[in-house]
Amino acid sequence: MTNKDDLIVYTLEFCPNCDTLKQFLMQKTARYEERDLSTAESLTELRINGIFVNEAPVLQQKDRFLTSSEMFAAGTLQEGNVLAFIEGR
Repeated sequence: MTNKDDLIVYTLEFCPNCDTLKQFLMQKTARYEERDLSTAESLTELRINGIFVNEAPVLQQKDRFLTSSEMFAAGTLQEGNVLAFIEGR
């Protein structure tokens, strides 16, 4: 579906939503690189791009970002939002 270089998933160690997103991406054969959201490098990268978040996950595709609040509603993954994002819609 996507090239690994295209998708980055910023995660935290104990993050059920991160696990849900990663499982969904694997089911859709979307390859991704995983980065630790708690590192200074990741936080700096997100802030440089205008992304200020308090929770994971954050999904990045090139210069576009999808935050946890855009991916999850009431604890449920909004699969349509994620698919539209990774398909460039």
